[in-house]
Amino acid sequence: MSNSTTPWILRRSGTGTDGERLFCFPHAGSGASAFRPWLARLPASVECCPVQLPGRENRVAEPMPDTMEELADRAVRALAPMLRPPYVLFGHSFGGLLAYAVTRRLYELGHPLPRTLLISGARPPHVTAEDSYHTLPHDELLSHVRATNGIAEPLLKHEEFVRRLLEVLRRDLRIAAEYRPAPGAVLPCPIQIFAADDDPVVPPAVMEGWREYAGGEFGMERGPGDHYAVYDVTGGLFTAIVRTGLAGG
Repeated sequence: MSNSTTPWILRRSGTGTDGERLFCFPHAGSGASAFRPWLARLPASVECCPVQLPGRENRVAEPMPDTMEELADRAVRALAPMLRPPYVLFGHSFGGLLAYAVTRRLYELGHPLPRTLLISGARPPHVTAEDSYHTLPHDELLSHVRATNGIAEPLLKHEEFVRRLLEVLRRDLRIAAEYRPAPGAVLPCPIQIFAADDDPVVPPAVMEGWREYAGGEFGMERGPGDHYAVYDVTGGLFTAIVRTGLAGG
């Protein structure tokens, strides 16, 4: 299947031969390009499919759904033809919540579930965030992003880029904060969690809360780094994802 089939996949790498497809959902305010470093470092047998959400990068002109449920439903309708076993879903932060919501929607519709649901740096849905970051004024939200290493300092001189980033980030954070799945949220597929030791946004103790959503196997891996450590392809968390989460690892 070519990349032009759906705008929901920015680009792909690997062949998936004798392996599986890995669908990756990015963090709040970001697009599929966040996974560009992964494309060259994953096993060749894994076909990496970074998911591009509406309202960012090459889909910047498209409106973003207003709730997590609506976003998950649209993603499922777009990606379902590609979700043939074996496949794996991965999401980081906001993307982790979305990957869970997508898996739940797949379960509700009777579609084949992922071999494993991989989640990093994401607050479980029942845990309320300590701060309502989406309500912060521009300067305070920007300070939070800088404090958590969510933006490279050289990019701060590009005012329009920063304005757009915070606009998308604010919307994503609101959608995540308002997401409260209905009862019966346990999934029958395995759930594997990845937590960074020095994550100031979602500490490892909070990540343990995902155990409540696992109706099957549950595992948790920890590694050094901050909230965005998972994107470091030389780091321990990326290595753990390849080793424990992927058949080709």
